[in-house]
Formats: sequence, structure tokens, C-alpha cells
Amino acid sequence: MSERSTPDSTAAQEFIVERNDASTPFFDAARNGTLLIRECPTCNHFYAPHVKRCRDGSELEWRAARGTATLVTWAVDHSPSISTQLLGSDGGPPVIGIVELSEGPWMYTALPGVSAASLSDGLDMHVEFLALGTGEPVPVFAPTAMHTESEQLR
Repeated sequence: MSERSTPDSTAAQEFIVERNDASTPFFDAARNGTLLIRECPTCNHFYAPHVKRCRDGSELEWRAARGTATLVTWAVDHSPSISTQLLGSDGGPPVIGIVELSEGPWMYTALPGVSAASLSDGLDMHVEFLALGTGEPVPVFAPTAMHTESEQLR
């Protein structure tokens, strides 16, 4: 992740997520709408994407996740937002949270476009991908009920 100055004379900062060699498989999958997590080839335990080694010392492998989760907890972030794309509903402060993936690992995530008042423990969530500025797409989560309703409107 990096911040770059825009050519604008106000020296505003644009938050950019950039790939490196280790993250290339993750971001390639994200561009195709797939969330990758890690799995231990020895014990088959799943881990969040940022974890590199199993508790037993084995190097982890990338695996596609279902992209579904339940909401564990959330908070409103009143610090300056790194991107307007992450703002809550009605342009309010960003909502951040922790979700438990269907496979078991917990992930820290942004919950863009939602109101904290509409959330509840155990709420069904699904992954979406959001490219901040010109950077790589990152996983964010949204309530599944919102996804289902928007699909029905199409």
C-alpha cells in the first residue's frame, strides 16, 4: 500500500493498493472476482490471506474462498477517510468490521456504503471488490440482503 501525491497543486493524497510478487496471485484472483485465502497442505486448516505459515510451520497455499461470511463486529471510523469510496451510507464516516469467512478465518474489512445502525451480529455478508483510485481491487464486504435486493431490481 502506498500514498501518492496527485498532480493537483493542493497536494492531496490518493490511497493506492499496489501488488508485489507475494501478493500477485491474490490480486489476479481479485480482478476476476475471487477471494483467495490460505490453506495448510498438511492439516487443511484455513487462514486469512495475510498469513504465510501454519501453526505447524508448513508454508500455506492459496485457495479460492466461497466469498460468504458472517459479521462478527464493526465500528465507525471517525478519523479522516483514506478514500471517499469507503464512506458509509449517505457519505457518513466509514464503517469497518471483522467478518468470519464461511471457511473459518476472520478478516478485517471495510463495509462501504452501509450504515452502522443497519448492522447486527451474525449478519450474512458477501465479498465485493473495490479498486481504490488506480490501485488493485481489495475485498470489502456487504450485507447479503442488500446484494439480494439489488439483484432482484435488475
